[in-house]
Amino acid sequence: MKKLAVIAVALALQALPFRGTAGTVSVAVAANVLPAIEEMAETFARETDHGLRISSGSTGRLYAQIRAGAPYDVFLAADAERPERLEGDGLVERRRTYALGRLALVGPPGTLDDPAAALRGQRLTVADPAVAPYGLAAMETLTALGLKPQDVRLVTGESVGQTAMFVATGNAPYGFLARSLLPQVRAARDVDVWDVPPDHHAPIRQDAALLSRGASAEAALAFWDWLQGDAARAILSSAGYEVPD
Repeated sequence: MKKLAVIAVALALQALPFRGTAGTVSVAVAANVLPAIEEMAETFARETDHGLRISSGSTGRLYAQIRAGAPYDVFLAADAERPERLEGDGLVERRRTYALGRLALVGPPGTLDDPAAALRGQRLTVADPAVAPYGLAAMETLTALGLKPQDVRLVTGESVGQTAMFVATGNAPYGFLARSLLPQVRAARDVDVWDVPPDHHAPIRQDAALLSRGASAEAALAFWDWLQGDAARAILSSAGYEVPD
């Protein structure tokens, strides 16, 4: 009787549809794109059975971790410079631009008709320009507005994600953020938004890199291809990015 039960279970298992071996992709993600990648993770898992293990931070910090040997498969940066450097170091198998970022200034309601006048003498949070491309774009925008760093009271965050947190919690009334992070700020407080004109800073070209560690991993290769497809592009576009062809 026991033998018959074992045979029955074996036959039942053979009848189940085969979906392949699921894997996990270790992805290093710049803070600005974290909300989008979290949405992507759900869709990617549903469509492929593979999962994403997400580590987020400033592009500069993630770059340093990868150079030090951190076990990431894919790097989604907030600039093109650092993935290009990694490629020069022989740590990248493939590289492409996945998004063009947009910068926004947020502040109290009714204050941003004249951004330069509104910011003068006020607490303004920006991401650290040494490690965060959105922080560098913010400082370039200050210059374009005719302001010097000493004209405002700067509050520096390690990443643009931390900058968004400073604004959402009221620790700084004004902040330069990635447009992709506006929903989390708006969920916490009422703000005005000024979309920074593209000519106020250098383009925020965001590159993805398939790292050498992921080049032989089925799940990582599947994610790399999926990232170029319609589902990923639609998520990025709805998050406020310009998605290149």
